Amino acid sequence: MSILSTRIAVGCTALALGLAACAPEPEERNYWDIIVELTQAFETDAEATVSVAEAQISDEMAESLDTNEDGLVDRDEFWAYQEKRAQRPYSGPQDRSQMSGGREGGFPLNVDPEIVAASDVELGDDDMVMGVVIAGEARAYPVNYMNGPLNEVVNDTLGGAHIAPTW
Repeated sequence: MSILSTRIAVGCTALALGLAACAPEPEERNYWDIIVELTQAFETDAEATVSVAEAQISDEMAESLDTNEDGLVDRDEFWAYQEKRAQRPYSGPQDRSQMSGGREGGFPLNVDPEIVAASDVELGDDDMVMGVVIAGEARAYPVNYMNGPLNEVVNDTLGGAHIAPTW
């Protein structure tokens, strides 16, 4: 193999006749995309593990998430990471008007949630529910529904008042 063909083949799939088809360099994944993916994985299956390589988690983030260095992130490691981040000292007020979780347009607002009769909801005996009563009107918000970066705040109207229950 010549030096030229060796250079072409690095990072590419060599094809017949010395042609090469190169896969584009993977983009570094956004922090919030990774957090959403991990949250959804562990909400779906508490026993799940997520491969650091397959999730394309940066080395810096993997160092904090994969504490046992097995190449996998489990729910306990993820929540320990989240707890550690929550303990960071307050750095004072900041202009966050342009921040939106790194997503164009930000996270979609959870506004006017679909209201379902309690008899139509399947909850386990251990599922937690946050209840609110305003002006005689009651609503229950299942915590498992609100447990994630896309649903942690629900913008709702109850008893004629605008409310934003959060978990």
